[in-house]
Amino acid sequence: ANTGTAYRESMLFRKLGGTPDRPFLIEGNGAVISGLVSLPAEQWKSTGEGVYLLQLDKTPYGNPFLVSAGKRLPAARNREALKEGEHFWDRESHRIYLHCAAGKRPVDYKLEATLQVSGLTLTSASYISCQNLIAEHFTNDGFNIHGDCRGIRLENVVARHNGDDGISIHEAGGLIVQNAYVHGNFYGIQDVNASRSVYNGVLAEKNQVGVSLVGGYHSLVDCQVRNNTQKEIDIAGVVPRHLIGGEQNLLARTILFAQNVSVFGEGSTVGLSVRNGAHAIVEHTVITGTRTGVSIDSQSHGHLTLTAVSKCDTILDLRSKDCFLDYNLYGVGRFRWMETDYSADQWAEYLAASQQDKHSRIEQISVAAD
Repeated sequence: ANTGTAYRESMLFRKLGGTPDRPFLIEGNGAVISGLVSLPAEQWKSTGEGVYLLQLDKTPYGNPFLVSAGKRLPAARNREALKEGEHFWDRESHRIYLHCAAGKRPVDYKLEATLQVSGLTLTSASYISCQNLIAEHFTNDGFNIHGDCRGIRLENVVARHNGDDGISIHEAGGLIVQNAYVHGNFYGIQDVNASRSVYNGVLAEKNQVGVSLVGGYHSLVDCQVRNNTQKEIDIAGVVPRHLIGGEQNLLARTILFAQNVSVFGEGSTVGLSVRNGAHAIVEHTVITGTRTGVSIDSQSHGHLTLTAVSKCDTILDLRSKDCFLDYNLYGVGRFRWMETDYSADQWAEYLAASQQDKHSRIEQISVAAD
């Protein structure tokens, strides 16, 4: 039931679930599950000069942080760098340090901490459908899927303000996501190992990395990835040594199929990064506003068609001869083929050197958010 108050607990399914003809249904009704725990003000001890200390019994797995009046407090890199309004979480000693603003004490902050690991957690649990649920403020993932999980479906879910991933599937499980909003996490989506996932109608924004895929087969169709701090979409091959035959598993090389994806960056480093032996097949997609539009390293493969890349300093950074690009539209910018840079004025030289983009063009491109 959606009572308007968050459920401060995880939902764990271990070796439970349904069958293909009768999946187990979790109906969220728009309710929120939260990893936050209130921190009583009297537990904080002053260490002088506006700095207060809270001693915990243990630090949870993941990337824990403090929340004040519903908003994440900025974190310092270490105890010595702590400034007013920041906190530092010392995981080894299980201590939290808070540098209060002048004239304030911990009681003025309404402090809470992410002390629970993941929200909806599935471990070798299959044929489960979850819909209309919001998972927030967990140290690790909002939706965390591990082990032998088959037939998992998420519909109309939100994953926000989690320490690691909004949505993440591991090992060799299978996941379908239709209509999701992932924002304010470190990774909006991070699927790994030899997992298989299909995303339709997903908006990933204002994470550190919008979509990270490290092993497995994945599909992004009718999705928008925008305004993430570091990278918008980053895919990389991997060797999952904890899986039987992981070194020889072709799925671990990472395959992405992307169709009708809108990538809008506000100064993020790259729109699409393909590295460490990964494969990306991209069509009918727009990439704009990142410093580099498309980057493919020497070990990887890219297949780019019917796609627009604009408003990037570097439109293409291609280090692999194992690529196919054609019927694309590009804005004015730098084109890097292997170790040579070509300006837009050197389009003919780029075409001759790369033998790519025979039917592509450089044009003035106007792209709107819709």
